[in-house]
Amino acid sequence: MEKVDNGNVGIEYSMNGGVRDKALGQGVHWVGLDKVTQYPIRTQTVHQNVGLATKDGKKTTVKVTYTYHVDSSKAVSLYKKFGSANIETIEKGWLAQKLQKSGRETLSSYTLLDVMGSGSAKVQGAILQDFQKSVEEQGFIIEDLSFGVPTVDEQTQKSIDDLIKAGQDNKRAEIEAKSKKIAAEGEAQAQIAKAEGEAKAKRVAADAEAYANEQINKSITDKTVDYMNAQAHQQHGFVTVQGGSVITDTRGGNGQ
Repeated sequence: MEKVDNGNVGIEYSMNGGVRDKALGQGVHWVGLDKVTQYPIRTQTVHQNVGLATKDGKKTTVKVTYTYHVDSSKAVSLYKKFGSANIETIEKGWLAQKLQKSGRETLSSYTLLDVMGSGSAKVQGAILQDFQKSVEEQGFIIEDLSFGVPTVDEQTQKSIDDLIKAGQDNKRAEIEAKSKKIAAEGEAQAQIAKAEGEAKAKRVAADAEAYANEQINKSITDKTVDYMNAQAHQQHGFVTVQGGSVITDTRGGNGQ
């Protein structure tokens, strides 16, 4: 009897016929004289330092982390390809070589700033896709991949820091200029609004005065004028010019 642990498949080897074509699932199996090697199909996590060169000729070392699992339907063919090598040996050998190749070919299309800056996610995606294709046929399913900050020599790091600082300064200047522009536009809008308000107030006052004068004009009749003249005569009298030079003030009502 042979027990295959959870997360593994059993590769059965017959003394007479060699590796059997079908892997054993988890659980207890009667295998007679056959030898069973357990092969993990659960997800594995691998950390690997990869030396790479970018499009602009910069050499860097990147710590890559990826997760994978073995396709259970291809476990037997994997065993036949790699023999008795355990999964750790395959990770450090064949899989490491495939990752190195995928990383080298991918980074040859990107600059160091792409790898270290905002383009890092795109670079990771490109490496992941190439790595997946290169090992999928053999039965390795790469689930995810990421890498840390690339390590570079001191001079290269200083150049990168200077570029980042220059970019930050330019961004700060751009923000300040934009803020001043917004403030100036706001002040101009306020002045325009104030001028429009004053002009509107003047128009309203002029319209009100014109309307008042119009109403007064409509209310004045000949009788009103006569009445106002009579009131003026009674209070102030009349000024009469006689002979071009003599002025006589004559008040009504009391004969003066």
